[in-house]
Amino acid sequence: MPVHYSPGTHPVAVTPQGVAVLAEDTSPALAARIHALLADGRGLGGVLEALTGAYGTSLSAVPPFAVALAESGAVRLAVRGAFVLDVTAGAAERVSGEGVTTWTERVISDVSRVELTPADSAPPELPVADGVVLAASLTWVPSADGPQVAPAAVAAGAPEPEPGEEAPVPEPEPVQEAPVPESDEPEPEPAPERPAAASAPAPRVAVVPPPAPKPEPVAPAPLPGLIDSAAVLSVADTLLPAESTLIPAAEHEEERATDAVASEAEPAEPVDATVVREVGPPPAMLGDHDGETISVAEARAMRTGDSVPPPLAPPRPPAPGRVRMSTGPVILLDRTVVIGRRPRSTRVSGTDLPHLVAVDSPQQDISRSHVELRVEGDSIVATDLHTTNGTTLLRSGVDPMRLHPGEGTVVVPGDVIDLGDGITATIEDIA
Repeated sequence: MPVHYSPGTHPVAVTPQGVAVLAEDTSPALAARIHALLADGRGLGGVLEALTGAYGTSLSAVPPFAVALAESGAVRLAVRGAFVLDVTAGAAERVSGEGVTTWTERVISDVSRVELTPADSAPPELPVADGVVLAASLTWVPSADGPQVAPAAVAAGAPEPEPGEEAPVPEPEPVQEAPVPESDEPEPEPAPERPAAASAPAPRVAVVPPPAPKPEPVAPAPLPGLIDSAAVLSVADTLLPAESTLIPAAEHEEERATDAVASEAEPAEPVDATVVREVGPPPAMLGDHDGETISVAEARAMRTGDSVPPPLAPPRPPAPGRVRMSTGPVILLDRTVVIGRRPRSTRVSGTDLPHLVAVDSPQQDISRSHVELRVEGDSIVATDLHTTNGTTLLRSGVDPMRLHPGEGTVVVPGDVIDLGDGITATIEDIA
């Protein structure tokens, strides 16, 4: 599809599918986006989507344009404004957008040439195959068969088809069955099936249940108002030092008898229920404190120190800025902020609950969840939440930019986010 042009001031997006001529004041970014949409096969719908996204949905704001695209043996033409396309088909035709509120759209078959040649422009002589150029006039010769589409896969070793011929479809190879060896002997006839013999009944085995275990004696429950002595520590368990040894009365009596034989002069000790005998240095060396006792306050402090719970969440980093709504509220950007008519958050990170800012929209231009402001490190990222009427970013010294739905855009202090219906959000720095 050769295209020739003469230098001028109108951005022209040239692709193998066709051309799109734009107004003189079209930004390079918008021209490059339209070229990418045409190259992806988005067609006239992609051009209109890019123009309305940049200039708004109002028809009065959409600038003039001229589009010619090949579609299955025909050419789709769309012209708005003062552009005029001369079409050479079975008969010469002229497509113009003058006097039309929206744009003129035609589909013409058997087109051999499309020309845009204003009276005061030079003849188109420079060739271009794909890209964006500044032109005053152009000539486009569409292919008779439309844009070529490469096959998804080519069989290995198959010859490439000639131009105009269809690629041969490889036939599946027949499946060869394994040969069956022949035998001179006749095949034996299958034996008739015999009914399965009834299985003999299994002999009965007498099962003797094991003797029931004798129930263990159960201690009688204590009467109401009485204390179980087994659960109460004795005085020796609570007051004696670790070096002390308890000797039952019987052992103490045997020990006393032995001592009496060894020394008859030693007087016998009285028999008590429990005798305490000190082991280690004399009591005079132990003093008033044996070093093993821990006070109640010390035990309580140790128990409190071991049970201190860990913090629920790490400390929140400082906010990189704040957002000032045109309706008055100022929200600190210490966490995610969602703005809309009835906002709600679809993602919550840990204990970080987002700020939900509800605004009025009498004309219903603002969606329920319209725009999200998310903090990522030291940056603030604005994302259009797939709204109906879109979100516009206003930045000083730069043309208004439409936020792509679902794609994050970094904003800086001084940027203004226009949600529609007179509602704006201004990004501010924290003084």
